Amino acid sequence: MGEVKKINVGPALTVPLALACRGGQIASDGYEKLAVQEKLSKMKEHPTVAKITSKADMLWTLLGLVLLFHGAQFKNLFLCTQVIMGFCYGRVQGAGLSLYNDLKTAWEKTNEDEDTKADAKAEAKPDKHAAKRQAKKDGANSKEQREEDAAATKKVLKVLDSDKVTGIVFELAVAFMACHMVMEGGLAKVAVIAHALVKAFKEKIESLLDFSGHEDLKAWTDILLTFVLYLVFGGMAIVAAPLAFAVNVAACGAALVTEHGLRVAEAMGKIPGGLSAEAFAASTKGLALLGGLTAFGTLWQFWALMANSGMAWYFKMVYLPAYMAEGIISLF
Repeated sequence: MGEVKKINVGPALTVPLALACRGGQIASDGYEKLAVQEKLSKMKEHPTVAKITSKADMLWTLLGLVLLFHGAQFKNLFLCTQVIMGFCYGRVQGAGLSLYNDLKTAWEKTNEDEDTKADAKAEAKPDKHAAKRQAKKDGANSKEQREEDAAATKKVLKVLDSDKVTGIVFELAVAFMACHMVMEGGLAKVAVIAHALVKAFKEKIESLLDFSGHEDLKAWTDILLTFVLYLVFGGMAIVAAPLAFAVNVAACGAALVTEHGLRVAEAMGKIPGGLSAEAFAASTKGLALLGGLTAFGTLWQFWALMANSGMAWYFKMVYLPAYMAEGIISLF
């Protein structure tokens, strides 16, 4: 029996490899020409940016208030944000930074090799090199040039670790699937809400409990408390899903208002007794403030969910970017 004849697709890869090389070179030259890093540094030092940065606590406080009053109107956006920040962001960031550093190193090494070869050719045949450089500038797209660009791209690809490329694609796919599953509901949504509620309430509840006589079993009592909280909040997310989601949104909004709002109050000298924001938040009054905001937000959001109420048109205009993001995410 004869062997199956293979189709030679090697020449077809030359064009995309050459285009990749030229695209990378254009991007690299544009980055250096525009001095992006320098402009970003100057932007951070700009008075307007500095003023906005100084108001960060106030902006976070406003975001907390928005969640307390209208968090239920951005259900998918809120859940996807929790999924990404709680489960996917660290993994995607690590994979992306690793790939970026390898790509940058490989590209710089390739450019150094090309510059060395170009200098050697320039010393040997200066006229030919000048003509070749002029041909590049004029946009000549000869077969020889394409092959050289493709060879340069192959050098970069040989240096790169292909597992890191597939790794970041895999992490992005996992993040997308996780968000899709949570928006669809079911056990994925229950797990995310239960995890978020345990993370939000565990430290506060633990500060109210006294395990006298069992200090040497702190690790085990911590596991026991976590298990009990997962049972309670997980059961709530299964039996009373709207209530669990309302508590989730309210707890997040109340935490933002308490943490950053108290910092704003501290800067204005409005905290009683001259306490710091952290000290007041850890006090009985601080816990009462957090609990009161959480209870109010829960009732408000639960009523909105049960009544299926929407937002007035002027609120939609104020929240236009978030409103558009919610609509786009809902399509998936």
